[in-house]
Amino acid sequence: MQKKMQKVWTTNGRLSRRYSLSMPSLSLLMLSLIVLVSMAIEAAEFQAQYTPNIEENTSTMSSVTLFKQGDFTQLKKRTLPRDFLNALQAVIIHNPALKGQQAALNSYEADIDSAKARRYPTLSAQANNLNNDADQGTLRLNQPLWAFGKIDTAIDEATANYTAEQWGLIQNQRELISDTAKIYAKIQGIKLRITVAKQNIKEHENLHGRISRRQQGQLASNADTRLAYSRLLQARSRLQRIMGEELVAQAELQALTQIRVSTEGAIDDSLLGLPDRLVVNKLVMKNDANIRYKREQLKVVRLNLKQEKVASLPTISFRVEYDFLDNDINVDQTRAGLVFESNMEGLGLVSAGRVNAAAARLNAADEEVKSALNDVRRQVNVLMINRGVQRDLMRSQKDIVDEVEATMASFLRQYNSGRKSWVEVLNNQRELTELRLQLVQIASDWQQLSLQLLTLMGTLDDPAGLKHYEQ
Repeated sequence: MQKKMQKVWTTNGRLSRRYSLSMPSLSLLMLSLIVLVSMAIEAAEFQAQYTPNIEENTSTMSSVTLFKQGDFTQLKKRTLPRDFLNALQAVIIHNPALKGQQAALNSYEADIDSAKARRYPTLSAQANNLNNDADQGTLRLNQPLWAFGKIDTAIDEATANYTAEQWGLIQNQRELISDTAKIYAKIQGIKLRITVAKQNIKEHENLHGRISRRQQGQLASNADTRLAYSRLLQARSRLQRIMGEELVAQAELQALTQIRVSTEGAIDDSLLGLPDRLVVNKLVMKNDANIRYKREQLKVVRLNLKQEKVASLPTISFRVEYDFLDNDINVDQTRAGLVFESNMEGLGLVSAGRVNAAAARLNAADEEVKSALNDVRRQVNVLMINRGVQRDLMRSQKDIVDEVEATMASFLRQYNSGRKSWVEVLNNQRELTELRLQLVQIASDWQQLSLQLLTLMGTLDDPAGLKHYEQ
């Protein structure tokens, strides 16, 4: 058995030692394989011994399957207004931001195939005229046999990257779903305000007609009639202003959906019920896309640290070389054998520095997960508190509106008896309208807060047609 050793300077200045063993017999090949397998086992034990003992973060999850909520949060498509469903589905299908991110996600999927392809043979060719006696050309086929985890770790890292970007896409989809749901609920609130404004105009017209008849009977002054008419004009101006707000909100909705969708279907408040705060917190923590994205990024960084650890380990491969330009009859043109190759760049200091840098990135990623958990917990608490406040305000505001409506008829009777002035009657009508508008706005805010929480819980994913990825 012949053994040859070559020192080869690579293009990046690293010294690479390659040992090429020519095997004249099958018995020698088997003996070499046994020796190499024993070396591989020892190297694997070394790798297992010195792999960083980093405690698995309790928040890490490898699957992208969403947590299944209880029946109290499951919204069936048939229970929601068809117009609302169309708006949610349109933003998922037509929004250009999601199309671009989906294309980027496909590139991460291709990275997985690229990492897996490293298991296959590498074919290379080299030709030169450095030898004055003859031209030299070599065709080389190299098949990795044992890379001590370098290839498998690269595949795992590419897969984790792909999973993380899936959650990044889901995060953007949910943000758009939340924006669409809030705009839709805002439009519904504006429509109710338009109804209140029209009712206000009708009541002012009645008051203006009443005072006009009293003026004709010389029971009211011209100033009272003109005051009633000015309040009527103000009511009409308010309606125009609210209708302008609806046009702006419709334009915002169309910018999200990219197509015109109907907003006639109102969302029933009974569909927006939520469990208590502890259950909501649990569901959001399980399903929040930003948390899952940070967790997958933590997994990517952990695999990157592992990759840096094993980068300095050797690679054993089977190589076949053929000299296609060297015609010397005394030289065997075809050679085959095992190659043991390893690089120690900068006497190992470069690898050590990269490991330390990867460990620092791992600590930073772990802190980002904790920060994301804290942010989501704070966000849920704020939303739940505001939602509870709006619900209590809605109840008290409704009582106030009922009381003021009941006093309106009394104010008119007292005006006829001379105990109330006409200004007091008009002011009471103005106060009633303001209270009605506030009640509608409170109800709209409550709906928007509820839809935000349902989006964070992932409850609107299925009605919106959001695709759930699974590993």
